[in-house]
Amino acid sequence: MPEESRAEQSRALLCSSANCILDLRNNLISRLEPGAFRGLAALKRLDLANNRIGCLSADMFLGLGNLSKLHFSTDSLFCDCQLGWLLRWAQSRSVRVGNDTLCVYPTRLQGLQLRGLTPQHLTCDGPLELPLFQLIPSQRQVVFRGDRLPLQCTVSFLEPSLSVSWSHNQQPVITHEERGVYVEEPVVHDCCLVTR
Repeated sequence: MPEESRAEQSRALLCSSANCILDLRNNLISRLEPGAFRGLAALKRLDLANNRIGCLSADMFLGLGNLSKLHFSTDSLFCDCQLGWLLRWAQSRSVRVGNDTLCVYPTRLQGLQLRGLTPQHLTCDGPLELPLFQLIPSQRQVVFRGDRLPLQCTVSFLEPSLSVSWSHNQQPVITHEERGVYVEEPVVHDCCLVTR
């Protein structure tokens, strides 16, 4: 195993006799399976920040009886009735949700720390609020021959028949390696967004 891979692994899971930390931030994680952390009963701190997780389920944290700190800041955190369980779970287990975990949707809660809310704030009685379209970069770009310019489109994932595709001059853009054009497959981010 290359030395830098070993160093990267050792930074992801750090354990001492009294403390275990799992650092999974900045990994483009969009979904965690139920029981994903099973077997990590000694885990005290879990950092899932800056991934693509938009929705969380209680089953994700099964077996984390010693967890005391949780970070999961993301650009697409939906703070609605489906997240009320998290506040109750964190309070009942004395888990501190990080200050950087901010609500993105709905607009009335945007920018507020999740840990400062109560289950009464997390309702689903308002109009459906989803990000409809985001294009990165959002403005015109100057690109020189040989430079890379990744484009990313993110839209709300409303149903499985939704598809995202690229076109240029009303023609579909497909991978053309000889010209340096690579089109990646769409990625569904948990239950909320699809990106291509």
